[in-house]
Amino acid sequence: MILLLLVWGLYFFLHSLLANNSVKRWLQRVSGFSAQFYRLGYNLFNFFALGLILWLHYKLVSASVYTGSIGTALLGVVLTMAGFVLMILSAKEYQLASFLGLRKETFMPLQVNGLHRYMRHPLYSGTLLLCIGICIAFPLWKNWAVLFLMIVYLFIGMWLEEKKLIEIFGEEYIHYSKKVKRLIPGIL
Repeated sequence: MILLLLVWGLYFFLHSLLANNSVKRWLQRVSGFSAQFYRLGYNLFNFFALGLILWLHYKLVSASVYTGSIGTALLGVVLTMAGFVLMILSAKEYQLASFLGLRKETFMPLQVNGLHRYMRHPLYSGTLLLCIGICIAFPLWKNWAVLFLMIVYLFIGMWLEEKKLIEIFGEEYIHYSKKVKRLIPGIL
């Protein structure tokens, strides 16, 4: 299980490192790729790396934390589906072609409508809900350990992302962040 956590940790680290503006600019300068092709490469790397890690995760045998029941399985499925729906609704608020690197990025104003009226990071909220649902439906030690690691990573990722958003939007983002919670409307 330590290998699995190290691989997930490396993935999370690289995910944030390669999204860092200074690293992006340096890699673009060294490679000669435009921002659009860098974005596309970044997303392809994440897609394939995540696929490999999920395959490794699936293959690793792990003991159960507790014995599940029909009730916990149903709760897990409902939370997983709710998280997935939240992620889809969140993604719709962005210019997906630009986000994926399929089209040149254009400047987008600060997102404060839709789900962003209630939480600053709805995609992270959906991801957490989905992963919590998986842990409840499949209560394996490896799932809960990765969930814990992911929570730590998401809070670091949110901090890094918010630094970037303050650089871009300044006082507008600071004012918005004082009114809207990060993950759970009105709570957290």
